[in-house]
Amino acid sequence: MSELTDFQVKRREHAERLRSELEVKQLCAKDAMVKPVLLYPDDTVKKILKKLEKEHVNACIVVTKEKKFLGEISDNDIVRLFLQQVKYEPLVQLLNIGYRREFLHKSAISMINKHKSFVRADTPINKVIKLVGKKGFEYVPVLNENDKVIGVVTPSSIIKLLKDY
Repeated sequence: MSELTDFQVKRREHAERLRSELEVKQLCAKDAMVKPVLLYPDDTVKKILKKLEKEHVNACIVVTKEKKFLGEISDNDIVRLFLQQVKYEPLVQLLNIGYRREFLHKSAISMINKHKSFVRADTPINKVIKLVGKKGFEYVPVLNENDKVIGVVTPSSIIKLLKDY
């Protein structure tokens, strides 16, 4: 890493002084958190599609019955399955029908994206922004001390939080 310039050092010192003088509220994940749309491992594809449409979201969080985080399913995952069918299923290729056939035998657990990233309610918002900015993270789950999902942070929830700051 490169060394900080004099300007950057002075800017950082000034920011620290301002924060201590003004007692600026430290924004955290809980400030940007919204209610998650949850799925359970045995939920059917039909239920997944209904939830994505009904809740107007891009992804749902998959949890155990105890609300422990397992992963997420996004609309991009569904599109990837459609693309695979277009490529390999003759009925879909020739007649443009049968897109849902592959889904009939799928459940949420077989479709989840497993990632190990999550945040706690008190995680500083700058760290949350870095995670949400990573490719493939549409939602970042917020877990409590018992590893249960209590919310999610999305790009739009961050924008709503930061528009006044």
